[in-house]
Amino acid sequence: MHRVKMGLAALALVSLLAQGSEADIKTRLEAKLGVTVDSIQPSPVPGLYEVVASNNILYASADGQYLFSGSLYSLKGDEPQSLTDQQLGKVRLAALKPYEASMIVFKAPEQKHVVTVFTDTDCGYCQRLHAHMQQYNDLGITIRYLAFPRGGLQSAAAAELEAVWCAKDQQQAMNLAKHRKNLPKASCINDPVAQHYQLGRSFNVSGTPALILDDGTMINGYLPPERLASALESH
Repeated sequence: MHRVKMGLAALALVSLLAQGSEADIKTRLEAKLGVTVDSIQPSPVPGLYEVVASNNILYASADGQYLFSGSLYSLKGDEPQSLTDQQLGKVRLAALKPYEASMIVFKAPEQKHVVTVFTDTDCGYCQRLHAHMQQYNDLGITIRYLAFPRGGLQSAAAAELEAVWCAKDQQQAMNLAKHRKNLPKASCINDPVAQHYQLGRSFNVSGTPALILDDGTMINGYLPPERLASALESH
C-alpha cells in the first residue's frame, strides 16, 4: 500500500511539473513573440511541445528557449504523414465555428460535404466557382462563403463584399456580385467583412478562392466540381 501511495504521489508530481513547464513555455513565448498562445501540449516527439498561436502551429523546446516553424512528419507508416497538417486541420475547423452564423451558405439538398470558401467578388476564379454552384450542390457539396477582399479592407472589393453581406437577400446579392451585375450599396452595423478578412489572414490566405475542406485541409485555388468532389473523397 505504501508503494502504491508513493507511486501515485510521484505521478501527481510529474503531472504538476509538466503543467508548470507548459505554463512557463506559454509565458515565455507570449512575452517574446507578442502573441497569444491558444494551447500548448507535448508533441509526439519527446521533449518537444506543440504550440497553437493565431491559428498556426509552432514547436518549442521543453525549456521554452528554442522555437521552430515547419512540418513534423511521422515515418511510422508506409508513407510519410504530416502530423502538423493533421493538427492544423483541427485548428482551422475550431476557428471557423464562431463564424458560421455570418457565412453565406449555398446548401446542397443531399449534403455529403461542407466546403468553406474565402471569396472575393472581383476574383475571376471565384466567379467561375460560383458559376458552377448548382453542380457543386448536385454533387452533395455545400458551399459556405467568408469574405476576403484581396486588396485589403479599404479596397472597392471590400465595399462590395460589405454590400453583399449587408443585403436583405444575401444569396441574391452574391449572385449579382459574382456575375458583375449592378449591386445596390448597403451597409450594416454587424458587417463581418473585417472579421472574416482577419480570420483568413490568420490562416495565411493570400489569394482567393481559398477552400477549407470538411477535415480542415486548406486548398489554395479553384477546383472544378468533379475535382473538388474527388479531393473531398480522398480526404
